Amino acid sequence: MPKFEIDPSTESREASFYERRRLRRIRMIVELTLNLISGDRTCSHREALCLIDCARKAVLELYPGFEEGFARIVQPHFERVLVTRWPNEKMHAGPCGEIVN
Repeated sequence: MPKFEIDPSTESREASFYERRRLRRIRMIVELTLNLISGDRTCSHREALCLIDCARKAVLELYPGFEEGFARIVQPHFERVLVTRWPNEKMHAGPCGEIVN
């Protein structure tokens, strides 16, 4: 192989490496958010909704076209934790644009 020729198998391995890395980051964001909401007893319902919104934004930043997938795959996990933890609260409160603390 000439010195400056690119091996196509290297490109595909590199692409799959970055894809797996991105998926690990998404999984970590979701798992950390779920653990924080379900485990931290000082977290209020409003703070939990804001954390979920921030997690959604972070996931969509990594996967820009994943809105439908997020709503179908990830959102039910968050909703289950919210209903378990705050059974009498509404699922969606006001905007989370301001600082929570």
